Amino acid sequence: MSVARLFLVSLLLASYSPLLAQSATLTVKDGRALVIGGETELAQGLDTTDLSPAKVVDEFTRLCMPEPQNAGSRVDASPFKFVRDDTIFPALGKTGEARIERWAGKGAALFMWAGDETGLKGRPIAMPSRGATTTGPYGPFKAFGAQCNLVINLPDFAAAAVVTELLTVKLGAPRKLVVKNTFADGHWIAGDLRVNVNVPSETQYPQPIHLSVQSIPVGAQKK
Repeated sequence: MSVARLFLVSLLLASYSPLLAQSATLTVKDGRALVIGGETELAQGLDTTDLSPAKVVDEFTRLCMPEPQNAGSRVDASPFKFVRDDTIFPALGKTGEARIERWAGKGAALFMWAGDETGLKGRPIAMPSRGATTTGPYGPFKAFGAQCNLVINLPDFAAAAVVTELLTVKLGAPRKLVVKNTFADGHWIAGDLRVNVNVPSETQYPQPIHLSVQSIPVGAQKK
C-alpha cells in the first residue's frame, strides 16, 4: 500500500473514531445489562469512583427512583458531576439515527430510556454476565421498560458485594440475589419498579458494576 493511501486510511479511521466509540448500557427484560454499540465490557473508559459503596447506593436510588426515565432532572448537585452527553448512533443503510440520553460524569455514566427503539434494530450488542458475554444484533435481545442505568467502576469486587448488601438494607429482601466470589447479580421489587444489580466476573481491577431501575407492571415482572 502506498504512503498516500495509508495516510488516507488513517484520516478516515480518525474521522470515524468518535462514532465507533459511541455506546449505551441499557437493561433487558430479565434484568441483564445490554451494551449497545460494539463494546463488550461494562464501564469501559471510566475512571474508578472514589465514592463509598454507601454513597453509590444513595446516589443511585436518588437518581433512578421513582421515575427512572426522568433521572436526568435529578442530576444537579450529583457527586458524579454529570454533564449531558447523549449517545448518538449514526444512520446505517436503512437504519436511521438512534439517540439515547446519556449523562457522563466523574467515574460514572447514566443512561435513560423511555422505550423508543427507533434506529436500534441490528446494532451490535453485548451482554456481559457472570463469566461470559453474549453478543449479537439488537432485536433478539432488547431493552425493556422505561429505565435508568448507572454504570461505574468500583475499586474491587469487595466494594461491589457491599453495594448488594446495602441495597437489601434500603429496599428489603431481594426477589433474587446471587453473590459468589467473582460475580453478583439479582433484583429487588418495589411496586412497579424492578431494581437490578449486575457485577460480571473481572480478573483485573477496577470492578465494573451496572445498577438499573426498570418500570415494569407487576404482572409482567419476572420472578
